[in-house]
Amino acid sequence: MGSSSTKTLPQQLRWHLILAGIAFGIAIIVSLTFITIRTVDFATDSILKMEADNLLNSLEQEPNKPLPKDKGLQAYLSWEHVPLNLQTPFSHLNIEYNQVYEEEYINDTGGYSYIALLFFRNNKGKSIYLLSEYSAKQTDEIMLNILENLLLDAFWLLISIFFLLFLFVFWLLRRTNESMKLLSNWAYKLKDNDHLTKEEFPIAELNDLAAQLKAGVDRITEFNMREQQFLKHASHEMRTPLATIQACLDTLDFQLSGAPQKTVQRALRASSNMNRLSSALLWLARESESPIKKSSVQLVPFCQHQIEEHQYLLKKRDIKIELRVNTDSIDIEEDLLLVIFSNLLRNACQFTGEGTITINMSADSVSISNPIDPECEGSGSSHHSFGLGLQLVSRICEKLGWEFSFEEQSSSVKAQVAWAVPP
Repeated sequence: MGSSSTKTLPQQLRWHLILAGIAFGIAIIVSLTFITIRTVDFATDSILKMEADNLLNSLEQEPNKPLPKDKGLQAYLSWEHVPLNLQTPFSHLNIEYNQVYEEEYINDTGGYSYIALLFFRNNKGKSIYLLSEYSAKQTDEIMLNILENLLLDAFWLLISIFFLLFLFVFWLLRRTNESMKLLSNWAYKLKDNDHLTKEEFPIAELNDLAAQLKAGVDRITEFNMREQQFLKHASHEMRTPLATIQACLDTLDFQLSGAPQKTVQRALRASSNMNRLSSALLWLARESESPIKKSSVQLVPFCQHQIEEHQYLLKKRDIKIELRVNTDSIDIEEDLLLVIFSNLLRNACQFTGEGTITINMSADSVSISNPIDPECEGSGSSHHSFGLGLQLVSRICEKLGWEFSFEEQSSSVKAQVAWAVPP
């Protein structure tokens, strides 16, 4: 299972869509607000310029026509004629031709007003100063209404865009998910069909990924086949000389007596162990899942025999082996149990420190614990000290469904194999 932060492709796209939508919405609102303000300013300036142009045209037709002097619109032929209170807001500016200037000032009634100034000149060079005054309160209300309408329009625009975008993303996810399911189904078939040909997918990247998956599976399959073939050939090749050795040793055991016979019997036991090991390797190399035949094992004689076989590893060291068996016999795969038990016991005897090796055998498990020898390099290393023995024990337990564990503490190590794990 993935971590809690891992998301599926639709979840990631939805999250990215939400973030993009928030950013997009803010950008639209800011842009529309800026455009609206600019448009209002441009419209105001254009209207004032139109008023000035119309006024100049009217004066050309009627030179004696009086200039407008009402509050909304006032016109003067020179800057000196402009009232002082209207000049003051623009005193800090350098007034240029055909430019609209807008300032805020306090009017005669004590309220705030906006006043716009335009210095305009017609084609004949006749100039005019046009001033337009309007209430700041009314102007702010108008701008507020414009912004409210703008936000409302922007809201509905965003809703429409998001709806269309949601439909598009939904369609895109569906198309992409279909391709991903095709790849997933195709990849699932790889484990059952090593010769499955590469399927063409509608997305180029998926084709590249499928090619990499196929190449990886092919490499692993070839490696497993070579490993299985090696184990099969090695096991079969070992059986012939082992059978010859066994036969010769049987003959010597029949012919000899006394001390030589004990040496031959020890060789016979070693040969039997090699036969069992070869059979275990051959069984591991086979792909068959058929169960191994079980037999009844008397645990005390079984354990004592193996302890005697490994006593030579404890010579000249103050080490004792304590055996604790709480059941008489069990039905189990005897040869495989023997391979596991002998490997664990050999490892304990080789790398133990002075003290006691404790063996606990029950109806559902066996455990062997031993003190660590501080002077033996690698004695406390669970994996390095096992070597091939660890791999063999692990693979046998894995194929039988048994549970193998190795606990390393500061002063001791404990190996345990459970073939009937309690619920």
